[in-house]
Amino acid sequence: MFKKQRLKLTLLNTTIFFILFIVFNMIIYFYAKTNLYRGVDRSLLISKKMIENNLAKVSLELPKLEASMIPALESNQITQPGPHNIPPLDPRIIPILRDEKGNILFHSQLSMFYQKNLENIEPTITDKLYDIKFNDFHFRTIAFSVQVDNKTIMVQLLRNTNSEKELLDNLLKIIIIGGIILFLVAIGAGSFLAQRTMIPIVNAWKKQRQFVEDASHELRTPLTVIQSQLELILKYPDSTVINNANYLGIALSETRRLSKLTSDLLTLARSDSNTLEIAKKPVNISILINKIAEPYVEIADLEDKHMELNLAEALIINCDEERISQLIIILLDNALKYTNSGDAIKVNLKNEESRCIISVADTGIGIKEEETKLIFERFYRGDKSRTKQTGGTGLGLSIAKWIVSNHGGLIKASPNHPKGTIIKVTLPVD
Repeated sequence: MFKKQRLKLTLLNTTIFFILFIVFNMIIYFYAKTNLYRGVDRSLLISKKMIENNLAKVSLELPKLEASMIPALESNQITQPGPHNIPPLDPRIIPILRDEKGNILFHSQLSMFYQKNLENIEPTITDKLYDIKFNDFHFRTIAFSVQVDNKTIMVQLLRNTNSEKELLDNLLKIIIIGGIILFLVAIGAGSFLAQRTMIPIVNAWKKQRQFVEDASHELRTPLTVIQSQLELILKYPDSTVINNANYLGIALSETRRLSKLTSDLLTLARSDSNTLEIAKKPVNISILINKIAEPYVEIADLEDKHMELNLAEALIINCDEERISQLIIILLDNALKYTNSGDAIKVNLKNEESRCIISVADTGIGIKEEETKLIFERFYRGDKSRTKQTGGTGLGLSIAKWIVSNHGGLIKASPNHPKGTIIKVTLPVD
């Protein structure tokens, strides 16, 4: 039932991990690429500006550039615009000068590599940065014209970008390899997270199924009893109410039990859907407990049990009075149900470090150590034969736990030595 859902969650988690990895690494890649080429472009543009400014300053002092002077220029026999007129540039930038006819000026100043590849690096666009690629070489270049004594000189700046390209290629390889590794890891992580995610879902489904089964059983029992008693009455249609008093009494008792069970189930259902609100206000918890416990003290005396109250005076806490009253009733009702004739019940209330401590200790049948947490589960009953006699449904302490939790408190059960049980409730005062 849950395998298909687990597979969907695994695929979803894996996809999310992988997409996040790809997006993050693509951001890194394009950020690195942008910054690398921005630096290259900046150095080319700065060099262009420097060359334009320098040649503009010296142009008026130079003789006219004639074609016959080119050999002399190449041998540096006369002063003409050339490498010695170009200001210091980034050493990675190579300047190439051409005359109006496209002939290379200062040919001997170029390295053999550029001399052999003049056709490959010849500019096709002016005043614009662009890339040149031939063989395995990559260049970033810009070409522009300058006027020197009415002569146009084409200046081309070249910047080799093989190192940047190699860096980006290596980064891309790392991203691809990392992506493959991460994809495998993401499958494992996605499966693990899916399994962890399914745990509360599976547990909730199991609890819901158990709850429905238990509720159906609890509802079926009183309904069966009521039905059987009414059928017995119908067998004797001429009988009087007095003659059927026993049957009617049992049916009425089960009706009351069914009504209480329905009310408890409704409370738990509303608590699960968060439709029950806690309306807090200042309440004197000492007076409240004393008022609620008064009839229980009388019942205890009638059953030959001793109930003792030890309550701190004037302890005021911020709480929902109706829900706290329900909590106290559940605790006292359980204490009476699970004690025998001659047992004692002690109800204590004290203020400890700005916390309200309510404890109900009895010397009754007690609970086992392993049952101290289970008794707060819905429909859990340790002694089923005893609860069957007392009419318990196993919902009281579940409701008590919900009330305490929604007040920001804690409730726990522990054995009362030498026998019996202690239920301790801790509530915040403010």
